[in-house]
Amino acid sequence: MPSEFLLYGVTGFVGEAIARRAITEELRPVVAGRNPVRVAALADELGVEHRAFALDDPDGVDASLTQVPVVLHCAGPYVHTAAAMVNGCLRSGTHYLDISGELPVYAAMASRDVEAKTQGVMVLPGVGFDVVPTDCLALHLKQRLPSATHLTLAFHSDGPAALPPGTVKTMLAHVPDGEKVRVNGDLVTPPRGTKTRQIDFGNGLRTATRRTWGDVFMAYRSTGVPNIEDYIVLSADQRRGIAIMDYARPLFKIEAVRKLMTRAVRSGSTAEERAQTRVSVWGEVVDGEGRRAVSRLHGPEAGVEWTARAALAAVRRVLQGDAPAGFQTPATAYGADFVLEREGVEREDIE
Repeated sequence: MPSEFLLYGVTGFVGEAIARRAITEELRPVVAGRNPVRVAALADELGVEHRAFALDDPDGVDASLTQVPVVLHCAGPYVHTAAAMVNGCLRSGTHYLDISGELPVYAAMASRDVEAKTQGVMVLPGVGFDVVPTDCLALHLKQRLPSATHLTLAFHSDGPAALPPGTVKTMLAHVPDGEKVRVNGDLVTPPRGTKTRQIDFGNGLRTATRRTWGDVFMAYRSTGVPNIEDYIVLSADQRRGIAIMDYARPLFKIEAVRKLMTRAVRSGSTAEERAQTRVSVWGEVVDGEGRRAVSRLHGPEAGVEWTARAALAAVRRVLQGDAPAGFQTPATAYGADFVLEREGVEREDIE
């Protein structure tokens, strides 16, 4: 099995972590990014090849992509970077993976489906925690209840690890887009206000708050369930902050405001903090007759550990020749059990 793939964005917090984990899994990434000095330093440390190029340099993109069967793109916000990389993949015949969780990016990539199939290229975004666990759980639930009309997904992080800094900055960049849910097959903006529900992730009921997650796009593609909502467990302070942010949303259209908020983003969690953190994912489907199925997943810290393990599992699948052409979701490409291929992940059916 060939072990080389292009890993772009290694100077970011998560990209570097994925590069280091790839080495422990006996994969040899060609590490890449815009900053030649930082990329070269990491490559020397890991003992791998490297490339330095900007995504607005098509010749540089093509020269690197033609040498590998697949790229794992880890440089966000993907709304600014994904199109250039996908364009390069379609020119070079290279399969595309990323760890994006951005709805506009998913929609833009889905629009390239016919072109990707014609070129024999797989375009598979969201192979990190966004959205492998939830997407695979959604398909598992749909298989348990094929008549499902409503899907609810939620997750809870238990431990000291915080979201990676790049993830937080991307979330801030998309505040002006507003919240989204899936209603009767359409993506819509729900009424203003904080919606919560009580969910048992395995250790008693927790208050979860409805927030936009990638599943309102990806799980719809994977399952066809027409009504989808996502929930996240937040602290009371976080819920108050979200409520304030919802009312201040127009201010986030001002670039200076977004830059001011990103300055407050804390540095990434330590390895020790991530090791002490576990994440549970809960899912429920209901049909028109009131039948219900509930399942849960339990796994490692989400932003780095679960993301790295899931993304490299997808890379390994492609390197083994398993890369269905066209736009894919994790579940349409690799099935509901794909999430269980990595160590430390368990699934249980509750109802």
